[in-house]
Amino acid sequence: MNIFLVEDEHWALAELVELFRIYEAQHRIFAFSSGDEALAASYENTPDLLVTDITMPGMDGLELIKALIGVHPDLKAIVLSVHDQFTYAQQGMKMGVIDYLLKPVRKEVLYAAIDQTLLQITNDTKRKTERMHAAVTQMLLSPETPENEYTASVTGSLYFAALLQIDGHASEEGGKDTALGSVRSVFLKRLREQDLYGIDVGAKRKVLLAALEDEQLIAYCTSCLQMLYQQLIRSGIQVHMGYVIKMKGEPLHSSYTALNKMIEEQKKFGMSTYVTPDTCTVEAEIGEIWDRARLLQNFIAQGEIQKGKDTIQSIVHELKHHQLTLKQLTLFISDLFYSLKYNLHASTKRDTRIAALHDDMHVLHEFTTYDELSGWLTRKVFGLFGGQTPLDQKPKDLVPILLNHIHSNYEHDLSLQQFAAEHHVSLGYLSRLFKTQTGYTFSDYLIRHRIEAAKTLLSEGARITDVSRLVGYEDPKHFSQVFKRIVGAPPKTYAQMQKRKFTP
Repeated sequence: MNIFLVEDEHWALAELVELFRIYEAQHRIFAFSSGDEALAASYENTPDLLVTDITMPGMDGLELIKALIGVHPDLKAIVLSVHDQFTYAQQGMKMGVIDYLLKPVRKEVLYAAIDQTLLQITNDTKRKTERMHAAVTQMLLSPETPENEYTASVTGSLYFAALLQIDGHASEEGGKDTALGSVRSVFLKRLREQDLYGIDVGAKRKVLLAALEDEQLIAYCTSCLQMLYQQLIRSGIQVHMGYVIKMKGEPLHSSYTALNKMIEEQKKFGMSTYVTPDTCTVEAEIGEIWDRARLLQNFIAQGEIQKGKDTIQSIVHELKHHQLTLKQLTLFISDLFYSLKYNLHASTKRDTRIAALHDDMHVLHEFTTYDELSGWLTRKVFGLFGGQTPLDQKPKDLVPILLNHIHSNYEHDLSLQQFAAEHHVSLGYLSRLFKTQTGYTFSDYLIRHRIEAAKTLLSEGARITDVSRLVGYEDPKHFSQVFKRIVGAPPKTYAQMQKRKFTP
């Protein structure tokens, strides 16, 4: 807090300054020899507590209190006066002076009065901050908010509004919170604590709001935000960030809606994004990628599973090269699914579960890497065909159905022999066909798919015994042996490595 000491007698002011040294560790002490000096200084450093003499040349104590409260209504004041000025001092009580101390003031009496006043200021500030925070949050998220002194203050003020969307694993949250804390301290070098708000609008979304006294602080706030952006990137955290300026008289909700739309329109997939009000969205030209999509259709129709997988990886590689926005990527994947639906359904007359695919499109918002996209896209594309197998089903066309069966039921006991019997095909022939089209035996493919699922669960913090059961291994010891053979490290070591990877 800022504590103003005002006393026209030099020796008395020096004594006050000495007495207030015990508060310097937590508060800033300002000493003035006149009311005029104190009033002038209050425009640069807002006083929270004023301790002033009454009788002074020029502006006296009561005039100073009246002038300061007119500018800073929350100011608390303590009056110092001699005995014969008591009636005069009582006038100050009517203006909001909370205590009157008779000169010469005993040290213990002064400290008791100051401590009580500082506690009252702290409690009042906390209550006001909580009410203000509630009003800001309501105005941010709702277009209709009852008007009161707090909401009117927000609408009538200039605000810097920034939105942060954190992508990635939960283990990154510690790094995010550390970075937010450090940048908050930078903001507070020129902003007051009560003028800065951090509002959670989701598990991984936060709004930073800063009330600005004038437009000159906009450049300072953008600099602080850029610093936060760089800190998060260096911490290995993927973040989408942007800001707008809420002008005086503009509803806060309108500014937030515009900010949210701006980021959703322009955020990149698989990489961090920093968006400003003048950032222009330029969609990447990806027409040539459709040539590979047509190849993918041919490979699937011909039962060339491995070539189809390679083509998907090639498509994803090109998508990554073009640095697509999430919006453009989602549109491409949607169009790809529709293309596969109509072309493959027409050529093979098999049931395509396109509705289920589009129900899963929301998971694109949960992915943070193109590797995750590649794995998901491979599983979904080769899971297009399901349901009843037609009577004229060709043996080579069974492999996509078998892959979908593995991806959907890998946690259970799966038998290639049973699958072959159910589809009236030779076990040996189906086994050779599976190896030709996927590059793996049925057993190897199932094991590797289980281990990939286990890696994801371990990265998310699941216990090894739970992971073992969830991916189809009743014996955790056997699971650990298989995991180490495939990954090159035991499950526990792998989980620790992943945790260190995402911990700054």
